[in-house]
Amino acid sequence: MIQRFFKLMTALFLLGCARVQTLNMEPHAYSERPHHIVWIQIAGFSEEHLPLLKFNIPEVGYKTNLEKTDCMGKIWAYNLYQLRPEADKSFLSQINGSKNIKGQCEDFESRPVWDYLGELGYISSILENGTTEETSLERSMKCAQAGSFNPQKLRLYRMGPDASTISESWKKAFHYQDSEEAISENMKAGIYYDKSCQKNVCYSSVSNNFKTLWQQLTKAQTSSFFLVRDFNFQKGLKKKDIIFAKESLQEIERILGVIQASKRNDILVLVTGAESLNLEFPKEGKEWAEFERSGKNLIFKNSSLMSPVMAKGPMSENFCGLFDESDVLKRLIYKPERKKFSWDLLNPL
Repeated sequence: MIQRFFKLMTALFLLGCARVQTLNMEPHAYSERPHHIVWIQIAGFSEEHLPLLKFNIPEVGYKTNLEKTDCMGKIWAYNLYQLRPEADKSFLSQINGSKNIKGQCEDFESRPVWDYLGELGYISSILENGTTEETSLERSMKCAQAGSFNPQKLRLYRMGPDASTISESWKKAFHYQDSEEAISENMKAGIYYDKSCQKNVCYSSVSNNFKTLWQQLTKAQTSSFFLVRDFNFQKGLKKKDIIFAKESLQEIERILGVIQASKRNDILVLVTGAESLNLEFPKEGKEWAEFERSGKNLIFKNSSLMSPVMAKGPMSENFCGLFDESDVLKRLIYKPERKKFSWDLLNPL
């Protein structure tokens, strides 16, 4: 009798182990740390902006890359001093895990995410699109005691004119069509300016830059962290330039397409918004056509009190739910212990 009982318990245990774990109805391995992390921060972005991508496609069942997420959450947009802070401040809170964000040098005193990931062997890079001297992470170099940004360890690629006052020794140039040898040189730590962006217009796209830099980085490194900071989408919305805003969001789609085309299952993709602008879309018909053509009927008021978080890949389960924007860092580096089997489960008494 006891022997039959243990056979039954063993069979049940093996059946339990064979069950496929899922997340959002897709197979998913829990608590597996990714080899590569891509984090895209989009100023002004809300999940309600997906119609800008989705409703131009005639295919009824079409899903955008942004929709193909494993897990989705929402983050509160506030810090110790502001309700609805500017996107740059929210991004810093997400990166540094701090609510103490004033828009001053002390904002950079907290340890950033790439500092923690560096201890785990990740090589970190940052690509900025649409930043100014006031919003670029490069400005932290003007702060005497700031420890967030160290060009001796990081790679910062800026799509904007070189108007900074930092030491010339840090300034380098890059272009996504450079030779393979030159691109390899661009993988060294430092600050790089896009050659095509020196007259207030960028002739390179953020997706082309990402593709070249990220593919080279993942080829050379076993573990990497790549942060994309985009402010162009928000600029388009605020100017009510719907064509520019849509193109900016399509660029993010293309970046996600590059990642998905790699067909790797060891990449965590994280998309976060900040200072999200909730649009009141026109109903349909003529009003929608005018909206698509010229941005007419585009209405928004205050930015939202919450912003979206979308995650796909290993550890994406960490980003389900509702939490503070300063908790993003903790969830990015958190990894629970593996489950341990307890023989007490087989104890019939």
